[in-house]
Amino acid sequence: MNRRGAISVAVIVPTPELLERMLEEKPACWTWAAFASTVFQRWAAVEQRKVDQVLGSPVTPTHKLGTGSDVAQFVIGHMRDVDGIVAQVSAFLSGPAFREAFGAPDDEDSADAEGIIRAAHHLGDCYERLLELAEECRRCSVSAQYAELLHDCVRFVNQHLQDFGGFVNDILENLEDLQKRVMLGERLIHCQRPALHTNTDDRLIWSILDRVRTIE
Repeated sequence: MNRRGAISVAVIVPTPELLERMLEEKPACWTWAAFASTVFQRWAAVEQRKVDQVLGSPVTPTHKLGTGSDVAQFVIGHMRDVDGIVAQVSAFLSGPAFREAFGAPDDEDSADAEGIIRAAHHLGDCYERLLELAEECRRCSVSAQYAELLHDCVRFVNQHLQDFGGFVNDILENLEDLQKRVMLGERLIHCQRPALHTNTDDRLIWSILDRVRTIE
């Protein structure tokens, strides 16, 4: 915790034990610090996997897509699954359950600590599922004529992994801004609700879909 005068302000903590202590003491900003800490811990636990995925580190194929139809179904299925995860996260962040977990903006005592941690773990689960989808794409083996199509599918999924990384950075930046305002003596504190901003490469998507149609 940071201290300025009589104000004790919660900070990001790297372990569940320190998080539990924060929830017991509940210093200023504890709601968003607990949320950010849980999200950070979940992301950090799989960071090396994410780096390997985005950098395209060599892997041993674990699954062979034998026919063009298999490739088409795999690519479309994984793109739909990715879109589903993104839609689920966006709906969750804008929904009432997420908002209500944090209580009134000017009254952290009204917040639901278990609900906040549960929300962060839900987002962590979504991120891990997205990472699994990306890894499944990279571990597939296809014939040479479909290699570029599978490569572009990997690019599509990897972009959303990067988008989630930006989402985490936004959470950390919002918390830092909140901490500064509290330490300057502001009383009615409202933290901006996080949102998942996605970058859509329409040219890549249509290129993938056009090639899938020629297979089907």
